[in-house]
Amino acid sequence: MVYVVCRSDGLEIYYDQKSAPEESIAVESFPEYPSDGKTYKLVFGRDTRELCYEEVVTTEPESPLADVQAAKLTEVNAACDAAITAGCGVTLSDGTAGHISLTIPDQINLSTAQEAIKAGGTGYAYHLDGALCEIYPAADIAIMAKGATAHVLYHQTYCNHVRAWVKRCTTIADLQAIAYGAVLPDDLAAHMATVLGGGNA
Repeated sequence: MVYVVCRSDGLEIYYDQKSAPEESIAVESFPEYPSDGKTYKLVFGRDTRELCYEEVVTTEPESPLADVQAAKLTEVNAACDAAITAGCGVTLSDGTAGHISLTIPDQINLSTAQEAIKAGGTGYAYHLDGALCEIYPAADIAIMAKGATAHVLYHQTYCNHVRAWVKRCTTIADLQAIAYGAVLPDDLAAHMATVLGGGNA
């Protein structure tokens, strides 16, 4: 037998009737604490007049908007970097279709090749993904350089506009709905088209 006093801040348990206050309630048995690893609190059922354990359910506090925005901006930047590095497809002057990766070293190598061609070179060593290195004619180096420039410009510009989209969101739900590659809102899409069109879109 135990004696329970219900207070506003919790229960008081007495194991001796002599020490229990007059308002205490006698309870026949004391329940065992559950062993499932969850957190429980002891409660008194006024209807059942029994003690029992009630699970304490905790909810993670919602991240402040600024924290979610910062995380989304980091996510967008990483996705942009990955998209640029993945490279782009090119079709060379003889109709050969291939792909070029655009890691930072790749971009440096292609820029070097382009400068060599501009300086009067008729060819330069380069390679398509998965192919042997070859001496490509100036026309093909120009094609690859032009494709790479357009690819990088597109993703850097798109990323810039997605970042603007993220920064103007006012709810966490709106932020969580944004993913790299998503269609931009109309005003941002129109502005991006103008930028990529050199002001002529």
